[in-house]
Amino acid sequence: MDVRRAERSFTEVVADIFNNVQDILRSELRLAQSEVRDDIVRARPAAILVATAIAAAFLSAFFALLAISHALRLVMPAWAAALCIAVALALVSSIALASGLKRFRSLSRVTGRGLEESVEWVKEQTR
Repeated sequence: MDVRRAERSFTEVVADIFNNVQDILRSELRLAQSEVRDDIVRARPAAILVATAIAAAFLSAFFALLAISHALRLVMPAWAAALCIAVALALVSSIALASGLKRFRSLSRVTGRGLEESVEWVKEQTR
């Protein structure tokens, strides 16, 4: 047995353990950052394609609405055609918003319930 190791105090040993844990955590953090950076670099081309697709979808929807507007102008005044399209879009957006908010509320209830269960489990484990 090394004489130096036998002479170390308890606080020195605890300090060494604490420093080693800090080093391990820092290394894990650097590794996680590196992995995230690599994932972002690999995902960039896919993200660009998705963004392009979304932009094209918006333009497609815009021109489809423009075509509907021109078709409606054949049977009614231009202001009435624009108003019909605006009302239809408002109806679709309000239905989508209500549905999305309902789903968010149900998710928050489930997440809150899971969080409460986790807190109870931790309390039981620490008793």
